[in-house]
Amino acid sequence: MIYTLFVAFLLLSACSKEAPVDPLRRSRVDGLNKEAFVNRYRDPERCLAFSDSALAYIHDSLPDYVDGELRARNNMAFAYFLTSDYANANAMLDQVDKLVALRNAAMKNGDIERVIANLLRARLLQRNCQIADSYHLLYDIGRSGILEDNSDNLLYNYAQTEYYITLLTLNFHYRNGKEDDVMTTISEVEARRPSLRVDYAQDMALNYALAYGLQSAGESLRALDYCDQNFEILDRLERTLLQGDTVSAFCLYNYANTLQMTALIHKNMPGTVSPDSVLALYDEARACFFDYGDPYQMLGGVTSTARYALLIGDTLKAHKVLNEWRALKGTWTPFAAPKMEVGYFDVLIRSGVARRPWENRQWYEHRCELQDYIARNEKEDFALQTSLEMAQGRSHWLTVFAFVLGGLLLALLALTALLWCNGLRLRKEKRQLQEAKRRDVERIANVETCLSVMRHDISPFIGYLRNPNLPADLRSEVLEQLLRTFDNIKNWTSLSIPTGLAFNLGTFPLQEVLDDVRRQVITPAKDVELRFQPTAARLRGDRLLVTILFRNLVNNALQHTEHGSVTVESRGRIMDNPEQDGFVEITVRDTGTGMNEEQQENLFKADRTLAPGSEHGFGLILCRYIVKKHDDNTRRGCKLWVESTVGEGTAMHVLLAEG
Repeated sequence: MIYTLFVAFLLLSACSKEAPVDPLRRSRVDGLNKEAFVNRYRDPERCLAFSDSALAYIHDSLPDYVDGELRARNNMAFAYFLTSDYANANAMLDQVDKLVALRNAAMKNGDIERVIANLLRARLLQRNCQIADSYHLLYDIGRSGILEDNSDNLLYNYAQTEYYITLLTLNFHYRNGKEDDVMTTISEVEARRPSLRVDYAQDMALNYALAYGLQSAGESLRALDYCDQNFEILDRLERTLLQGDTVSAFCLYNYANTLQMTALIHKNMPGTVSPDSVLALYDEARACFFDYGDPYQMLGGVTSTARYALLIGDTLKAHKVLNEWRALKGTWTPFAAPKMEVGYFDVLIRSGVARRPWENRQWYEHRCELQDYIARNEKEDFALQTSLEMAQGRSHWLTVFAFVLGGLLLALLALTALLWCNGLRLRKEKRQLQEAKRRDVERIANVETCLSVMRHDISPFIGYLRNPNLPADLRSEVLEQLLRTFDNIKNWTSLSIPTGLAFNLGTFPLQEVLDDVRRQVITPAKDVELRFQPTAARLRGDRLLVTILFRNLVNNALQHTEHGSVTVESRGRIMDNPEQDGFVEITVRDTGTGMNEEQQENLFKADRTLAPGSEHGFGLILCRYIVKKHDDNTRRGCKLWVESTVGEGTAMHVLLAEG
């Protein structure tokens, strides 16, 4: 007993694992299925042979390749449908349903293959005039949303074209074009048409369905355009097919359908083509259907040709084609296509082809039986449409009630939202007024600061220049300092006035900025060493402004250092909050005179008292504005501060965003 349970456990474990599919063997199955699909119209018998080979190979070598088996069985079902073997077609479709119901883990295309199977089942139901059941299937497929998934996949494109072909056939053949939204359906198909690429045979099938719908809706010229497109495809294929093949062998089914549709359109457009030409089109289509061998299409060709022959008074032609079909009796199963058979018996009765009196009576009885059968199915379809309309009516009133209730709620919400928006608008206007006032105050303060600092910084230089005994080298140095002062004034006003200099945000190496500063600063005194420590840091900001910033800080340090050194160094810094980005701290350190606490506190104020000749004016104010611009335009955290000791020197620290 224990041994039996152990063996059962091993078997279940093995079954639960997804067996890998050998790609080489899978490609062989896919190749067979592709050949079957290509031959579905060209030669249904070859389609069946290729599909049967695929199933045999799967059975022997790839039992877990479920997608391959689904494709093979759907190919076989379609081939059986084209040869009017409805029993085998339904058997294949039932096998598809069973495979999909198992939900094998290796199956990827189960949903779309089941949709394809249900579309073919809907067409089988249509032929049997079970239009209510057919519409139910189409309705469920349309609501499932499966056709909208993965639209670039060939199977999905094929399923979408089959859906539209089946829907058009239902509305325009079995409902006689009485569907209210005829042109809406056609417009939807035409809009989706460019994205639905399968093969030439599918293109011709969809063209035929559109032509059928348009001629039923009274758009005969547009219907003829689709027929002409089919003939163009066939002509193009005739020129490109391999030697020994012909168009009729490639796609005889669609060729015959298009001929018959062209004849029907001209029949409904009197005067465009002679009656004999229309009859010739019908007769050629009938002959092609006989060559193709599908009994359903053969019966349709016989009925259409004989009916038109009677219409134009060519009774001999009608008798000839009817007798040819009667000689083949036994190739057709009664009630296989009731609507087609009603037309056939009606033509038999009106043609006078009966040789014995009881034949007409028998045909009349058959026609009555078929008409009763069709009437019952049409009644079911009418009941279905009525129930759907009632459901839509109930849904409409529920929607109206919900709409009224929703309208009241929306009105209340709208009133609340209006009050809230007015509050927001008032608060926004208040903020705008406050901001405008702040800008005006800042603009006035900037002008006053500019005038005050300009008077303070320029006065010593003017005093020096007025001295006629000033040495030439000293005069040159004073002029250079005066020019730098004016340059700082220009830059500062451009930054501080609200509509001033633009901020060009970017990332750049700090080392390149320091190299530019080294070339631009004043020449240090003989006893002063200027050092720039190498750095690999990158900054985020405005490169030009950062260059001006450090040029002023270095010049300021050199001016207040008589001996010793001025050093520029940097180090990375991470904020206390690890989620914030990094910053780089750059320090300009000198061994100059230094400053006391009061001087440090007033260092960046424009109204401070400065020693004559000092360059702590626009230079440091400009530095403060540059750092503020970076703080506003990069991220919060950029700042400038000073550390100094009297007699020991000063360190100016700048914190900027890391690039």
